[in-house]
Amino acid sequence: MFQRTERISRKEFPSTLASGRRASTPHFTLVVPEGVSGYAVVVSKKVARLSVHRHKIKRRVLAALRALTTEGSPLPKALIVFPKGPVASMTYKGVKEEIVVLLSKFRN
Repeated sequence: MFQRTERISRKEFPSTLASGRRASTPHFTLVVPEGVSGYAVVVSKKVARLSVHRHKIKRRVLAALRALTTEGSPLPKALIVFPKGPVASMTYKGVKEEIVVLLSKFRN
C-alpha cells in the first residue's frame, strides 16, 4: 500500500474526478486529476460483490503500481484507478501490462 500521505483524501474526490483526464480499457479506467497529488484505487461492489475479492483486486493493482515505481517508470503526480468487472480473472502480469499501456496514453 501507499503511505497515508500519498493517498487522495475523500474530501478531494469530487473535485478530482471532475477535473481529471480519463483513459479506459476493457479492464480499467484511469483518471489523472489536475491540482492534487496522491493515489487511489476504487473497486466497487459491481465489480466484486465480496469484500475479499475487492481487496484482492485492490492489492494487485497497488502492487503493480508499486512495481512500476521501483522499476523507474514515473507515475503521474495523482492517479485514480477504477478496475472493471473482468479484472478479477486477470493475472498480476496482465494487470501490470494493462496499467503500463494506460499510463503511456498520458505521457503522449
